[in-house]
Amino acid sequence: MSARKGDAPPGAITTRTERQAAAGHWLLAASPLISRGLADWKDKGVTRLRPGIMFGAVSIPAALIHAALASTSPKESAAPLAEVLNGGPVFYEPDPGGEEDAYTALLHATAGAKWDRPDSVVHPYRALLQVPAPYRCGPGDDPSLPWWVVPIDGPGLVCPPDRLAALVACGREALDGGVAGGYE
Repeated sequence: MSARKGDAPPGAITTRTERQAAAGHWLLAASPLISRGLADWKDKGVTRLRPGIMFGAVSIPAALIHAALASTSPKESAAPLAEVLNGGPVFYEPDPGGEEDAYTALLHATAGAKWDRPDSVVHPYRALLQVPAPYRCGPGDDPSLPWWVVPIDGPGLVCPPDRLAALVACGREALDGGVAGGYE
């Protein structure tokens, strides 16, 4: 696997915890009130952030992701999503009714502003979005809250928009009668 932009220089040692903490500080820059965001993450495991300056956010129906990856759950989708999106961060948003579950991928803010792929929704600029704490990597005590399927691995490390668009297109094709899991 090749080094990604933002990886530590050769010889430097960073832990997942350090990368998660750095990613958390980066994400919190999109909080209306950083101290409140930090407290919400500590107390609830989620907080509300404003996409558009630091990052963009695109929501994709879970059925589309599952069709593209030939999977049936976030747990089954985690490894293929990480591979397809080069480790770009994606969180799962369960719907209490179970009908509109979604995955939300983080992109560079400019990519989010230009996003126009059918079958997905770009989160509006500066509108509040519920985002899990960097360490919330499973449903935890409250499965109705979002959690990372592909955890954010560092500040500014986001999904490649071309690969995300191809994944969405593959999911649409699979749902329209094509081969499920056809993403390559």
